[in-house]
Order: sequence, then structure tokens, then C-alpha cells
Amino acid sequence: MPSLDAIFPLAWIPFVTAFIGWLTNWVAIQMLFRPRRKVRVFFLKWQGLIPRRQADVADTVAEVIEREVLSQHTIRTELERLDVTGRLDAFVRRVVRDKAGRKLQAIPLIGSFINDRTIGMIEQAAVDAVHEEADKMRSTLAEDLEKHLQIRDIVRQRIAEFDLDKLESVVKQVASREFRLIEWLGGILGFIIGLVQVAILLLIGQA
Repeated sequence: MPSLDAIFPLAWIPFVTAFIGWLTNWVAIQMLFRPRRKVRVFFLKWQGLIPRRQADVADTVAEVIEREVLSQHTIRTELERLDVTGRLDAFVRRVVRDKAGRKLQAIPLIGSFINDRTIGMIEQAAVDAVHEEADKMRSTLAEDLEKHLQIRDIVRQRIAEFDLDKLESVVKQVASREFRLIEWLGGILGFIIGLVQVAILLLIGQA
């Protein structure tokens, strides 16, 4: 069995390797976002992973969202399911009564024949016409939106222009527990490696 005099000089090794393991993981987490701009390290140029690959991330996320989450057909389907009849009714009634009705009543001679009952008839006729065209109108709007709304381009541009400081803050706030766990795992693994090194050194010393 090794003496205490042989073990004591080696006791610091696990703590040093634990610190190195923790520090390595901490640096790796920081390097996800930093440095923001390319810096030269000896003969190498280095930039944080997210700043360097922000455009690639934007392309990939935009493609996934368009293909798997929010495709154009999904938007069209959801839009076609909207019940807009009630809103159209209110809009048509307001336009006929407040706008068209007043203008008709202001016309000389003709205006004297336009009363509330006449306006009501016009209003109901307009509402009925809107009801008949509502489905066709909704389908047409959905089709036009599908043609002109480019989900991938919108998402790509938003992500590519997203402020990195804000992104870093959000990610670290959401994943702070996981980041701490990664740091501690680095320290634990480093400590275990240090113990293994001590055991090997002691075995070599006894040989």
C-alpha cells in the first residue's frame, strides 16, 4: 500500500484536472456566441459558432419551419377555416348605412325617397350578396396569400438579422441549468481522470 508521503504530493492532480475540465466546458459554451467577429489566434482565425454560422442556421431553420411546421398549404388551410362572415356583415352594414345611405339621402329629389326602410333593404341585399361570395372570397384570399407569402424567406431574414446579444441572453436564460450541468460534468470528468492519473502514477512508483 502506498504511503501517505507518496500520495500527498499527487493529491492536487484530481483538483487541477477537475478545474481544467470545468474551464474547458465553460470556454466551449462561451465560444458558442463569442467572439462576435473573427479574431486571429496565432495562424488561425476564429469566430463564435453562432455568429459564424448565423446565415446557415437561418437557412436551415427556415427550411424546417416551412417544410415541417408552417408550410404555405397549412396557412391556406387555416385561413380557409376562418369564419369571417360575422365581420363582413358588420362591415357591410356600417358602410351601407353610414356611408352609402347618407350619400343617397343627400342627392336632390332622390334623397327624399330614401328612408330607413329603403336603406335597410339595401343593407340586407348587400349582406346577402356578401354571404354568397364569402367562401369564394376567402378561397381567393387564401390562394393569393399562398402565392405571395414566402415563409422561408421571411424566417431566414428574421433569423439572419436577429440581434446576437439578445439571442445569447435568451438562450442562456432558457438553458442556464443545462449549461451549468455541462460545466459541472466537465469538472467531474476531470476529477475522475485526475484520480486515474494518480492511480497510474502510484502503480508505476510501486513497480
